[in-house]
Amino acid sequence: MDSYSETLNRIYNLRGGVIDLRLDRMERALALFNHPEKTFPSFHIAGTNGKGSTAAMLHRILCLGGYRTALYTSPHLVSFTERIRIGDQEISPEEVVALAEEVWQRTLTADVALTFFEFVTVMAFVYFARRGVDVAVVEVGLGGRLDATNLVTPVVSMITTISKDHEAYLGSDLRSIAREKAGIIKPKIPVVLGDLPAEVLDLFEEIASGRGARTYLFEREFRIFLKDQGLFDYIGIHQNVPDLSLALRGRHQRNNAAVALGALEVTHGAFPVSGALIREGLATVSWPGRFEVMLERPTVVLDGAHNGEGVKALLETIEDFRQGRRIKLLFASMEDKEWRLMLNILVDRVDEVVLTRVSMERSADPKQLASHVAGRVPHRVMNDARQGLGYLLTSARPEDIVLVAGSLYLLGEVRPVVQEARCARLVDGTASNSAL
Repeated sequence: MDSYSETLNRIYNLRGGVIDLRLDRMERALALFNHPEKTFPSFHIAGTNGKGSTAAMLHRILCLGGYRTALYTSPHLVSFTERIRIGDQEISPEEVVALAEEVWQRTLTADVALTFFEFVTVMAFVYFARRGVDVAVVEVGLGGRLDATNLVTPVVSMITTISKDHEAYLGSDLRSIAREKAGIIKPKIPVVLGDLPAEVLDLFEEIASGRGARTYLFEREFRIFLKDQGLFDYIGIHQNVPDLSLALRGRHQRNNAAVALGALEVTHGAFPVSGALIREGLATVSWPGRFEVMLERPTVVLDGAHNGEGVKALLETIEDFRQGRRIKLLFASMEDKEWRLMLNILVDRVDEVVLTRVSMERSADPKQLASHVAGRVPHRVMNDARQGLGYLLTSARPEDIVLVAGSLYLLGEVRPVVQEARCARLVDGTASNSAL
């Protein structure tokens, strides 16, 4: 049997990383395991941004409610095992190896060739079924209609936000993108919609109505009311929960929390959760890489914003946070992302930029990124992301903010280094930036 690293290499190299949006292969592969995805109910979450954070909130609250709750998300930041978890426990490397081998053998024998994401999704559903979960929180990988996750049996479908992203696969206009994401709407299954552009609302309502699925819309059936000191009230479909606090920073995260609570309300009959546990879940939820403050003096913030909408939300959050401090930015992006738009939004708000890359073929050339900001902000190119982070930290003043953004893969490369430095400071209180 392969080692863990050998197993991951085999999975990552499936179909050369090609994205092929079809469901027939998933149908055949899951049939080989007697359709594990039908053995547990799911909260199914699509959207351009906010899927992972919303999933994390739901998962935390449902776990506190005493339900054996699975969580399936992508991509991971540091470890592959982050993608598949039950409660607080991630799938172990040993379980990954054994389960992957079983999926290999069965699909090979049946001549079912899966893509990377399809293969991992099959692994997740088999794992959840065999571990007897009560419910799964499942994040859509890409789009919705033809996404590999779109064979689950949901108790509620959720769509957090809609904006342009993955245009090569989902279409270049919002209505095309919305139509793909609306593909997760199932007959007679309720749909909870987040803060969506007005131009696509009629499309969602039309599709949902045609499938007999009742819609619940943010700012119509449920809403939030912001208060001082970061608190907010949830004004819901059937109940109100006042004076909530959220461990994740940013107005957009409160909107995501509203979507999560709306989904819990419409599924209350199947998965009742008390107001006290909702309050505790939101106050204690953790989702790494979403405006994550990891170090002080200088302050290091990691944010997974990787498209225009995400960067706008990031800047809204950091403007309230910066209090006049300088911001030094470490930025990398995938070539197929809207990096020009992201940089256009960022360059006017930061004081220095280091353009770098991640260890993937899809990574944008930092020299090309630099040509886009030339003459607009002090900048330099450093091909090694960790060296780029080290430079920013050693040149930063204690009161400065070092911001890492542009790609979740970038966060995955530098986060272990920042984590190591944080641990060192906790141990002796004297670790300097040179440790990075």
